[in-house]
Amino acid sequence: MKDFKIAGITLNNPFVSAPLAGYTDYAMRKMCADYGAALTYTEMESCESLYYSSKQTYLDLDATKLDKQNTKAKLALQIFGGKSDIVLKSIPLFEKNGAYDFLDFNVGCPVPKVVRQNAGSAWLNRPEELISLLKEMVKISSKPVIVKIRIGFDHFMDIVSLCKQMEEVGVQAIAVHGRLRSEYFMGSVHYDVIKDIKNALSIPVIANGNICETNFQDVLNATGADAVMIGQRAIGYPKVFEDMNRLWNGEKPFPTTISSQIQDFKKHLDLIFDTKDEHSASSIMRSFAVNYIKGFDNVKKYRAQLVHCETKQEYLDILNNMQAEKI
Repeated sequence: MKDFKIAGITLNNPFVSAPLAGYTDYAMRKMCADYGAALTYTEMESCESLYYSSKQTYLDLDATKLDKQNTKAKLALQIFGGKSDIVLKSIPLFEKNGAYDFLDFNVGCPVPKVVRQNAGSAWLNRPEELISLLKEMVKISSKPVIVKIRIGFDHFMDIVSLCKQMEEVGVQAIAVHGRLRSEYFMGSVHYDVIKDIKNALSIPVIANGNICETNFQDVLNATGADAVMIGQRAIGYPKVFEDMNRLWNGEKPFPTTISSQIQDFKKHLDLIFDTKDEHSASSIMRSFAVNYIKGFDNVKKYRAQLVHCETKQEYLDILNNMQAEKI
C-alpha cells in the first residue's frame, strides 16, 4: 500500500472522511474511523464563535478528546473565519480546548452565510491576504496546518500557483474539491485540475468531489492524488470505508444488507445519544435516517416514520419492527 503521510505523520490508508456541517460530530467520526477511515475531520468550527466564547464551540472541542481516546484515526480540526486577526487569535484557544492532529483551514465552503463573512471560498477572491494569513497560522499553530480548497470562486483561476504558494509558506497538505464555488455540488468534478495541482506540489494532495467505493480507484489513477476524501456517501453508510479498504487490498467487500445497516444505525444511535442531549441527538439522526435504509425494498413507510422520531426509543421501536418483519 502506498504510504500516506502528512508532516511525517503516517496514516493507515488513503481514505479520508470529509468535514460535513451538521453531520461529522464525534458519533459519525467514530463510525467512519471504526470502519477504517485513516483521517476524519470535524465539522467547521468558527474562529469568531470561539473567540467570543460560544458554548457550543467549546462543547464541540471537548468532544474531540473522545476521538483521541476511542479511535485509531487521526483527526483534523477544521476552522473557518473571514477576519485574519480573529483567526490568528483563535488558534491558541483551539489548542487549549481541543485534541487534534492537524489544523485545517477552510478555503472552500460555498454556503452563502459563510461567504458573506468573507470566509470559506470567499478567500479565493483575495489570495494575497490568504497566503499572508496561512504564513502566520503556520507560525502560531503547534499542529501541522492543512487546507481544504476549491479550484476557484466563479471562474477558473491560477489555482496551481496559489497551492504552490501555500506549500511555500508551510502548509503541509491540501484537500481539493474539484469544483468552483459557483458550481456548489453540481455537475462534473474537474479531476484534471486536481491532477495539475498534484503534479506541481511535493506535499500530499487529497482529491474530493463525488467519490465513493465504485470510483475511488479511477480518481486516484486520474489525479495521482495521495488520498481521496469521502463526504456524502458516508452519511448513513460509514461502511464505505471498509468497502474501499478491502477493494484497495484486492478483496471483495462484505455484503451490505438491511440487517447490517440497521445494526450500524443502532450503533450510531448509542454513540450520539451518549454524547448529546436527547433533543439534539434526535434532530441530528433524522438527517441520517433515510440514508441508512436507502436503496432497500419495502422501506417507504419506515422512512416516513424515522424522520419524525423525537427520542432514542422511538428510533429503536421502528428499527426493531423492521427487524421483526424481516424487511
